[in-house]
Amino acid sequence: MRFAEIATLTLHDVKNRLAQLAGRAEARGDVETLHEAMAAAETLTRLLIYYRSDVGSLALDVDAHAPADLATELVDVAFLRGNFQVDVDCSQAPTLWFYDQALVRMVLANAVQNAARHARTRIAIEVAESDGFLDFVVRDDGSGFDEQLLNDAGRAAVHVTGEGTGLGLRLARRIAEMHENAGQRGQIRLENEHGAVFRLLLPR
Repeated sequence: MRFAEIATLTLHDVKNRLAQLAGRAEARGDVETLHEAMAAAETLTRLLIYYRSDVGSLALDVDAHAPADLATELVDVAFLRGNFQVDVDCSQAPTLWFYDQALVRMVLANAVQNAARHARTRIAIEVAESDGFLDFVVRDDGSGFDEQLLNDAGRAAVHVTGEGTGLGLRLARRIAEMHENAGQRGQIRLENEHGAVFRLLLPR
């Protein structure tokens, strides 16, 4: 058995152990441990999916979904991370759009979790159709992205820093770009506008 296969099986095992730990923490009301276990399990999930995309075994499961429903689900993700004001604007959202619901939700949930870590009091989740793209936006009122991350956002590589490996952003960009139609590919954009702004754009 190759190292990559052993590593994959080991990651699955650790992820299952974390799920058990989270269950025990929830049963005894240990919210802090529950959140830490869930966050670690989510990181392992992202790592496994990134590996699958790297070896060409990750395929999209594209179907019609309601973007407004997904935005509403993300509110619960924000509330799990703290007591924030969460504003949702789906007034310009299309009724349906075609994308991989599970992968897109994972990307956006990670963006919301990051926003919750840095927000002062408020997170905003917005969905709209813009120039032939579905535009998911996650905003916070924190100090914004650092310049290095903004510079790296459009590149193939993201620098490893003391705050992490950049796996979430790497995977987000890869999943976005896998959504392709009529010569248009999905994109990730990072901006600063009274805080950090994360955008996931998916083609029609």
